[in-house]
Amino acid sequence: MNSTSLYWVPAVIAAIVSIAIVFLSRRSETKKHLESLRTDAYVDFIRGVAGLAVLQSHSPEGEKDYLRGVELTALVADAKARIALYGGESVVSSLATFLRAGAVLDSTERATEFTAICQKMRNDTRPRPGNISDHDAHFLLFGLDMEGHPTVAGCRNSENRSNPGV
Repeated sequence: MNSTSLYWVPAVIAAIVSIAIVFLSRRSETKKHLESLRTDAYVDFIRGVAGLAVLQSHSPEGEKDYLRGVELTALVADAKARIALYGGESVVSSLATFLRAGAVLDSTERATEFTAICQKMRNDTRPRPGNISDHDAHFLLFGLDMEGHPTVAGCRNSENRSNPGV
């Protein structure tokens, strides 16, 4: 082996390793960013739906409640668009099916379906936070046990079933 190759071989190897490290770190950062976008979309959707449910559970108290409702509806619409872009296949499919049937939580069955979607969202994030029971998830989302979920009058009637805001 000549003396020139003693210097070039390690330099070429170092260059290849450096390029590989840069490529892998960029790929890792891209995956982290996409996961963050996905998680943020899921959280914003649930936060918006929860806020709208709270607003709809009592009588509107004027312009402040109206503006808050518009803000939350916009948050939900934005989150749905981001879920369509970044969400996992099973979450997108389940959410679309749920929303086609009406964007309301007017029964125990609908609340249970929504809880299942939230569980899918939870399991579609990295790192996986671990399993929680549907019973506990439902209680955290609604403040009620699954068996005690009432049908709430007012916002939960058939004329609101096609509300595209939720």
